[in-house]
Amino acid sequence: MNTTAKTPAPIPSVRRRLVGAGLATVLLAALAACGGATTTSAATGPETKEGTAARAALADLARPFGEVPTLGTPFDTAALAGKTVYYVPIALKVGHFPLITKNLTDALGRVGVKLYTCDGQGNPSGISSCLDQAIASKPAAVVTDYIPYEMVPTAIDRVRKSGVPVFVAGAAAPEGTEQSATFAFGDPDRQGFVLMDGIGDAVVADSDGKASVLLLSVTDSASTRRAGARAAAHLKEACPGCRLVVKEVSLSRMKDVPSLVSSALLTDPSIGYVIPQYDTYLAATTTGLQSSGKARDVRIATSGATLAAVQQVKTNDRLIAVAGVNPPYLAWTMADSVLRMLAGQRPPAEYPSLARAFTKDNIGTLDLTPEAEVSGRWFGEPGAYQKAFTGLWGVR
Repeated sequence: MNTTAKTPAPIPSVRRRLVGAGLATVLLAALAACGGATTTSAATGPETKEGTAARAALADLARPFGEVPTLGTPFDTAALAGKTVYYVPIALKVGHFPLITKNLTDALGRVGVKLYTCDGQGNPSGISSCLDQAIASKPAAVVTDYIPYEMVPTAIDRVRKSGVPVFVAGAAAPEGTEQSATFAFGDPDRQGFVLMDGIGDAVVADSDGKASVLLLSVTDSASTRRAGARAAAHLKEACPGCRLVVKEVSLSRMKDVPSLVSSALLTDPSIGYVIPQYDTYLAATTTGLQSSGKARDVRIATSGATLAAVQQVKTNDRLIAVAGVNPPYLAWTMADSVLRMLAGQRPPAEYPSLARAFTKDNIGTLDLTPEAEVSGRWFGEPGAYQKAFTGLWGVR
């Protein structure tokens, strides 16, 4: 594979632990039923082994989850009723954070724990203000969401010094930091890498291993950079016959994305696929394609799975796939982590992924409404993992 940017050595594929799994959704970039599916190849001629393998992987990811695997060991939550958890997302009203808030409130409420929220407003000042309010409120624990420790280290350390446990969700721990019952991290790589593999597989499957790809790699944080590196590495591993062009983008330079996309396509007319790392960049990417005059010639795959993006899988014939994590499930994993910390336990390093790819072949099975998005039904039956978690917590 030829590249215009240095790509890391291939990383072994992360596969789901579920039968038939970001924030980012991987939504750090914003700060910044059913059955299998395959993708119809745009290529002609005999199928390649790369295309065949990618179609099989995509079909697996396109299924809703089945049986929920073991999510941890049971523990006693009886003494936690009446406690309060302070929740500080990077931005309360955007992306999947409203879904997280609703489901986190529900999950913690099952054991009598109340949730108080504060909007980080997408900047260090707003986040620090929320964390100072938390100290004054003296909650049992603080949960931050998609806020890298390096962004507000002093503010987080103030919370820790006040004696309040802190769970940093959606962010990797700084090098040398160990998980504990008072300070722990919910590394997003386990969930995000599944999505990067999925959107790469969609392109390889659709092109039958003959794609020329423009990858818009997001540089907003260490986590998004790792995810971008994963996407490039997986494409290189899964499709050695493909050609990859990597361009870096960031939320702070979103206005430049359309011209960057247009320029890349005009410079290299062979590009037939664009992968915006997250659907946050989908609109800007589409504008760039239109400016280049190639909006009808280029296919797109992305991750995130917001309602607007998933709806476009049905209405936009050039959007071949959107891969997303299950926000309600992520909220329940966060609840499990913080409850374990309140019970004096170190939370798990990771949870199984409940990601799913939405393609032309399964989009017709979905109820594309806000209510379905909030419930998490697109990914499988929510009651299955809810029952599994409440069973661990000793409640029903």
